[in-house]
Amino acid sequence: MPKTALNLAPRVIVDKRDGVPHACTLHVVSKGQPLPASFVNLATVDRGPGVKASREIVRLVGGCKGMDPQVIKSMPSFFIDAFRRVETTGRFFKSTKTVAEFSGTAFSGGTAKLNGNGVVQDDMVTNLTAVLAHAYPCIAMSTTPRTSEMALDGQTGGLIVSAYGDRIDFRQHAAVVYQQDPAEVLDWDGDVELYLTMMEGYKMVGFNTAIVALNGGAITRNEIYGALRRQIPVIAIEGTLRETDAFCKAYRGDWSATDPKVVDDCKAVLENTPVSLIRIVQMGDVEGLRSALTSLGFLK
Repeated sequence: MPKTALNLAPRVIVDKRDGVPHACTLHVVSKGQPLPASFVNLATVDRGPGVKASREIVRLVGGCKGMDPQVIKSMPSFFIDAFRRVETTGRFFKSTKTVAEFSGTAFSGGTAKLNGNGVVQDDMVTNLTAVLAHAYPCIAMSTTPRTSEMALDGQTGGLIVSAYGDRIDFRQHAAVVYQQDPAEVLDWDGDVELYLTMMEGYKMVGFNTAIVALNGGAITRNEIYGALRRQIPVIAIEGTLRETDAFCKAYRGDWSATDPKVVDDCKAVLENTPVSLIRIVQMGDVEGLRSALTSLGFLK
């Protein structure tokens, strides 16, 4: 049987059942139904003794198509290092001390792929929430559109939600599989309006919200501009190619990398977006991402 002992586990445990120290709560929601309160309210639960929930929620969006494999490999450490505030001490022999860890909510598309040993490969943007939850006292959760018949893996029992073998990353605290209804599936962008509306709701009750975008195709472009349309800040990681880099160019007035069919709509969004809602950070610039998060009210 495949071994799963090397899989990361969340630092914060919010669900204990029958002596099991951690479980990823799974919700299946059909279009038109409300998200369960137990899912939405995870953003507000204490993170353990003495650690209160931070009113911060960040959605990590995009993909890795065409990216340098070494850049993909560096993503977990890049995000781990950026999601903490540090101070440097010492005059001659300097040392770095963490003064604040991310204790908000990290949110993604929630899919994962396994290697031959049944261990999740942390090589997708959707895995970064679990990576952060292992490193910090934060919550990891996701929404995923059901794009095919769901199935259980014959060896690991993992929940497969697409025709390509994508499964739910079980290392999170909670996951929503979103469908048209029990008989009908959605397209890959089927959950975008759902989660953006959810984030808009958090924003209305005082949460600091943000989208962090890397790479990605047309869906990622729609997520970026959809967030800005709702006045949700966007941190674009430049140098990750495709639609995120196209957005960075567009922000500077160069629309050559944006699909001509959507340029007018995208221009209208940017024209009505305060510059204070947009941050451009170079891939690998840990201090740049940390500064962007801090300036938006994260990492207090």
